[in-house]
Amino acid sequence: MEFALLFNLFRKPKQAKVTDVTLWHKYETLLPVPLVDGAARNPSGQIWRRLNGVQWEYQQDPETIEEFDARQY
Repeated sequence: MEFALLFNLFRKPKQAKVTDVTLWHKYETLLPVPLVDGAARNPSGQIWRRLNGVQWEYQQDPETIEEFDARQY
């Protein structure tokens, strides 16, 4: 029996990685979501979300000039 396996039996278990959902974090969505400012969703730009009480809030990064130019062609 390998000693590495034996030592792994008695090691302290790793803590689960917990994300604080009240902070803005990246979110990938297939369906349109209502943005906080009520604006229409851009085809490019990262969607962010956070939990505010019992409701999710969504926000999108503004589109950069480079992203706009890349989308034109």
